[in-house]
Amino acid sequence: MAERTHTSRLASYKHAGQGTTELRRKRAELSVTLRKQARDEQLLKRRAMSPEAGEEVQASEKTMTPTEIMQGLKSSDLVTKITAARAARRMLSREQNPPISTMVDAGVLKPLVTALDRDDCPDLQFEAAWAITNIASGTHEHTMAVIDSGSVPKLVTLLGRGGVVGEQSAWALGNIAGDGAMQRDIVLTHGALPALLPMLTPDTAPSQLRTAAWTYSNLCRNKNPLVKFELVAPALSYIAELLTVADPDVLADICWALSYLTDGPNERIEEVQTTKHLLPRLVNLLQHKSPAVRTPALRATGNMLTGSDVQTDRCLEAGCLEHLAVLLRCNKPALVKEAAWAVSNVLAGTQAQIQVAVDRGLLQHLVHVLTTDDVRSQREAAWGITNLTMGGTPAQLDALVASGFLEPYCSLLESSDLRAIVVVLDGLNNLLQTAAKFGQVEPLCVTLEEIGALDLIENLQNHENEEIYQKSHTIIDTYFGEQDVGAIPDETNEEFRFGSDQPNENIHF
Repeated sequence: MAERTHTSRLASYKHAGQGTTELRRKRAELSVTLRKQARDEQLLKRRAMSPEAGEEVQASEKTMTPTEIMQGLKSSDLVTKITAARAARRMLSREQNPPISTMVDAGVLKPLVTALDRDDCPDLQFEAAWAITNIASGTHEHTMAVIDSGSVPKLVTLLGRGGVVGEQSAWALGNIAGDGAMQRDIVLTHGALPALLPMLTPDTAPSQLRTAAWTYSNLCRNKNPLVKFELVAPALSYIAELLTVADPDVLADICWALSYLTDGPNERIEEVQTTKHLLPRLVNLLQHKSPAVRTPALRATGNMLTGSDVQTDRCLEAGCLEHLAVLLRCNKPALVKEAAWAVSNVLAGTQAQIQVAVDRGLLQHLVHVLTTDDVRSQREAAWGITNLTMGGTPAQLDALVASGFLEPYCSLLESSDLRAIVVVLDGLNNLLQTAAKFGQVEPLCVTLEEIGALDLIENLQNHENEEIYQKSHTIIDTYFGEQDVGAIPDETNEEFRFGSDQPNENIHF
């Protein structure tokens, strides 16, 4: 398993020296940690709780059973219908163990959906939409029951009319879309996005805007399959404007939506990036005070850095590296890991892109991450360094050496993380191959021995993982056995450098 995972990661990098797109890593199972965090911060479904904990309830509403609620919903008397719908909503809004299955089994969905048609009574429509919202917040079976009841087109119609009923309908549709890709597509094919767009504006009432932003994020969510881009792309210009609002809840949901839209083919990244004002506003949110905003903004930016060279250049021109440098030292492991992953993809880019990262001091920040105690962050930082060893110029490799990376980098050879070990072995092999080109193998080998890395590599020849064994054995056999004459360095006073032409840049190990 470890071998297959490493191979797939390495194959998805962009080769730093050539700048092609095949080798840049895409987001896959490696985002599990942040995805779990995302579910805490941005729920797939939300239940609408009654704000009426202290409200005085009429006697007729106090003890209604599901059977009585059904009878009330079927009544021809409008007041009785509203009372029953309100009782259903209250029952489904219980904080602990709402009886969703009991209510569905009692048959309340059919009369609740019928109540959505009562344009003569917005109060009844509101109570019915609220109750349906909470049924859809339950299990997959509950959501499918809501879909099968024919509620989606009616909710879309009410959404398009706006107001409090429209907001509640948006909430219900968001819960349905959050249940999975098929359910999302059902909501979209019934025209939910055009109906939602008028609510996705900065001057929308705060409560409605929060609901609309969250619903839109669910319309973009899920990858199996990805959403049809043309069904959600018309909102991008609206989203660009919403990136300027002050409400952190709105910003978080909008950034999550962008992270879903950029987690796919480069064509999608292109559409997002070229939306007027969107990219600089998104990058600016990397410095937002709320981690709930920074996390999805970082995810979306990181996804864009997996794109083409042109798309990566746009992110760099927008100033992302300055913000990533700060995030690498924010002491929040999930954010540090994600920022290191983003930087590693810059270092997998063209040599010009690598140089921008070097000039911004990113190597020193990656070295700092290597000294932390979070192995996932360390692994991502190691990937960045290994990427640089694959395609950096001699001068860039000299800068890497000057950063003092070697000892903390090699310390990962003792890690319990097999992928981290393989990444470091690959990087060391790249360094040794480059050193051989410049007659610098012996100084590098001496340094590796002095910092204890040689002992670690030798020990890895006994590792149970076949890939680790093979890579460590190759390094020992090739570079620490009898030296080839061609690999003996010129007289350089044991100063290790990769051929930089600039004077006084000899790097001392």
